[in-house]
Amino acid sequence: MNNKTENLTSPQGAEGQELAAWLLPISPTQSVAVGRYELKYIEYVDAVVDLPGVPAFCEQGFVWRNRFIPALDLWSLLTRRRMPVNNAEHLAAIIAYENAQGDLAAGAILLAGVPKLVAVTPSQGVPIAELHEEWQLLAQAAFKDENTLYPVLNLRCLFDTTPADLLSLH
Repeated sequence: MNNKTENLTSPQGAEGQELAAWLLPISPTQSVAVGRYELKYIEYVDAVVDLPGVPAFCEQGFVWRNRFIPALDLWSLLTRRRMPVNNAEHLAAIIAYENAQGDLAAGAILLAGVPKLVAVTPSQGVPIAELHEEWQLLAQAAFKDENTLYPVLNLRCLFDTTPADLLSLH
């Protein structure tokens, strides 16, 4: 594993290092997971820029620390339905991932609530095939916590894939 990011499925976890995941609520009923060190910041974003001509799930972004950060609406991607746009603040999880070139990159996932850090043990792991079909191409792993299955997002797949390619995964 490199020292830029550590994902939930790190081999060090198998040797006894405590694993943890951030649960990110993307709707009132659905949460997804990212590794402990992949979530960098939680921000309220009030100036979201709409990008016309792209699918609803990725039509927004914002300027943060003098950088444009693409913001994904995963719930719109999964349901393939445009959610009503409002001018209220958006809660966003700013995440870090290693892109295809091996560089550290940033993106954001729009949230429906406050993330929660949970401890994860190797025994909680489940095969990706147990996830709902729509998650199987977007997840790099999965685990069960309190009788709920959580997909662990494949951030490179989500952020390094063009909007058209991401839709074709479904």
